[in-house]
Amino acid sequence: MHTLVKRVAVGVVTGLFLTSLAASSAFADVPAEISGNGAGSYNSIYIKHKNKCSVYQKNQTEVLTEVESQAHTGGNTANGNTGGDVTIDTGNATSTVTVQVDGGSNIATNPCCCECDTCDTHLWGQGVVISGNGKDSVSSVTVKKKKSSSIKQKNKTQVLTAVLSKAKTGKNKAKYNTDGTVEVTTGNAESTVEVTVTSSSNTLNP
Repeated sequence: MHTLVKRVAVGVVTGLFLTSLAASSAFADVPAEISGNGAGSYNSIYIKHKNKCSVYQKNQTEVLTEVESQAHTGGNTANGNTGGDVTIDTGNATSTVTVQVDGGSNIATNPCCCECDTCDTHLWGQGVVISGNGKDSVSSVTVKKKKSSSIKQKNKTQVLTAVLSKAKTGKNKAKYNTDGTVEVTTGNAESTVEVTVTSSSNTLNP
């Protein structure tokens, strides 16, 4: 799993004052303040706040499986016996193939959720203050805020499975036996193939 988190925060504050702008100790608690400027002054503050968060996850699963399974029983020979009983008893021939493929999974928690709102409360909670400026002064404050969140999850699963499974029993031979009982018993021949593929999954937590 590949996770990429990118966050960009930009803050810009510019001021243009034709007359002196008195610095206020309250500015630490207020994001923007224009106060104490002379008559006929022109005062401008421009604030731009940008917050961008990107989350990208990608999974790619490729599986190539080739299985050959064989089980044989039998092929016994009892020929040319005289004056006795002949017994051939073979066991079972069982071939079992199990292939299980689990696709990749993505689990992401959006790191941008509510975080920008918390920043806004701290940054903008006190508002903008314009006070105590002289006659005919012009004061303007421009605030721009932009928040964006982009989350992308991608999964790809490719499975190619080739299975050859054989189970054989029998082909016993009992020929030319004289004066006796011939008994041939073969077991069961079973071939079982099971292929299970679990698809990929994406989970996004808020």
